[in-house]
Amino acid sequence: MIAERPQLSGGLRLAPPPQDGSTRELAVLIVAYRVPADVAACLTAVAAHLPGAPVLVWDNSGPDYPGMGGVRAAFPAVSWHGDGRNLGFAAAVNRLAALAPGHDLLLLNPDALLRGGLDATRAALRRPGVAAAAPVIHDDHDASGRGRTWDVAHRRRGLVRGLVSRAGYAEALRRTPFSDLYPAPPERVEGYLTGACLAISRDAWDALGPFDEEFFLYGEETDWQRRALDAGWTLELTGDAGVEHSGHGTVRDDAVAWRRSADLLRANMALNIEHAAGARAAGAFLLGDSLLDRVQRSKRASRRVAPHGGRPNVVFTVNRLVFGGAERHHLVLAGELQRRGYSVTIVCLQRFGPLIAEAPAGVRVVRQPWWGPLLDLPPGPTVLISGDTNTETGFATLWRAGGRDRTWLVGAHIPPETDGPTYSAPLAAAMRRADGFVALSPAHRDLVSAHQAVASRFFVAPNGVAARSELDGVPVRRPVGAVPRLVMLSRIVEHKNPHLLVAALAGLTEFAWELDIFGDGPDRERLEALTPPELAGRVRWRGWSPGPEQALADADLVCVPSGSEAFPMVILEAMALRVPVAASAVCAVPDMLDDGAAGALVHDITVEGWREALRALLSRTQEWSALGDRGFARMREQYTVEAMADAYEAALAGAAVRT
Repeated sequence: MIAERPQLSGGLRLAPPPQDGSTRELAVLIVAYRVPADVAACLTAVAAHLPGAPVLVWDNSGPDYPGMGGVRAAFPAVSWHGDGRNLGFAAAVNRLAALAPGHDLLLLNPDALLRGGLDATRAALRRPGVAAAAPVIHDDHDASGRGRTWDVAHRRRGLVRGLVSRAGYAEALRRTPFSDLYPAPPERVEGYLTGACLAISRDAWDALGPFDEEFFLYGEETDWQRRALDAGWTLELTGDAGVEHSGHGTVRDDAVAWRRSADLLRANMALNIEHAAGARAAGAFLLGDSLLDRVQRSKRASRRVAPHGGRPNVVFTVNRLVFGGAERHHLVLAGELQRRGYSVTIVCLQRFGPLIAEAPAGVRVVRQPWWGPLLDLPPGPTVLISGDTNTETGFATLWRAGGRDRTWLVGAHIPPETDGPTYSAPLAAAMRRADGFVALSPAHRDLVSAHQAVASRFFVAPNGVAARSELDGVPVRRPVGAVPRLVMLSRIVEHKNPHLLVAALAGLTEFAWELDIFGDGPDRERLEALTPPELAGRVRWRGWSPGPEQALADADLVCVPSGSEAFPMVILEAMALRVPVAASAVCAVPDMLDDGAAGALVHDITVEGWREALRALLSRTQEWSALGDRGFARMREQYTVEAMADAYEAALAGAAVRT
């Protein structure tokens, strides 16, 4: 599990423009992704037309992508950056912009070639109140010749203009209000300038904030310029000689990456519409786009997909791909099933979210409103695995009614209630129409069915966090030192009980210990303030962590004091590292820890109960290593990615046999 990370977004800041324009020099920012020949040509043109300008490149290609090493060697004056991951375009630009303080910014696509020094564009940034400016674009991929060089400028795009653009009628309707294209070069740009070559004022960047990283790829510059216009800034299309833009993109030779790129474009058009007009308008756009795909002959041809080896298609639903155990479970399971030969699609019913960066390459991720369950899938039977939320159940109910070869499984993740129904009566009634209910453990199954009927058939499929091969060679933990280091890793909300853990340890000051609490969330400030002043040097609230490997690297004991959980993934992540676990005995936790044989169970989830459990543990730190080894063995036997996928394959087969 990765605790909640605040998204880097300037959406809440709408500072007005200053009275005086910028006089800063340009820094050229390029986000590279593969195509080393294009990157080299782009850098050559920059050196010829903007000599002396600082050039910063963030390489999202990966550390050893063929040919990129040669480009780095050929351009030693360029400032190269990247950490081996594909951060997406928005995040990469934000990081580069932070490395060039005091400069205006020139965003340049790696498949764009400067034709001149952009004198008019740079002059535009010096005019008061100009947030961004762009030259005309000579786009050589438009074989029809209908594209205009000023089509870098767009009217503000809403629901109707978005659908017209997706349908391919923007050119034919450019003289009407229904197109986002201008019939002639505009004097003022009312919508946005595309980002192939986009100059941004540092004054505006600092005032409005950086790109919203939720966009990942596509639409981030549109969103930023909408914020600028709303704050009173202006956008200018200049008369510079401009740039040559191949328009081929960086994934032109990779069909899987091209499909992901197209799905990101569609979802981020919807996200821009949502920011401007609300979630309903975004949903209407997505449904309208799906309907267009079905009625337009050209779209129907592109949608034809071959059957997938006789296996059923598998569809997962989520609301958003945010940092959390259930969402990460979907990605890991989807990747393993895709590796086993299934065609797998993840449907986000609200937004994509930050975990889109971790979606396996072969797994399709699309956004669709819950009330518009239209999906492009290969022919043949399909199994949809929904969560147990209202939106996911609604989507699954409508989708399953659309065909006889459709099967629906509920994959539950909501922590069950112990003393009453977990779900509302309408939600439980809707889930009973599914072909099966997948519980996370036997205890989870028993709890959700104790007070209400939610299914006629149950399957059990636990989560998994690591492949068996990844567990080979995991080293034995070092002996516990003189000061045991306790760690909690969680989203910081009240029911996770970080304050309870701190209060329990406040009564154990006679023992040596330190506690690090990793995570962020809506209750952090309030709960952190409850830390007694005398524990300030022993309890450290660390904030957001990029993952368990960092947070748990030096841990001696992982504490999970939650009062409500379904299947806390942090337990498995600790077990996979041989770190012993102490956890509240809620829902699936006793199953996970083998009733206390593979970790310490705390049945009395109070300050006193946790204090006594920790007292016993701190009195016997020499036994922690063996406890961690038993947890590791339990995890390797029961909770690998392969074990999870095996259980889901059994559920898929069982659900297909309808009673």
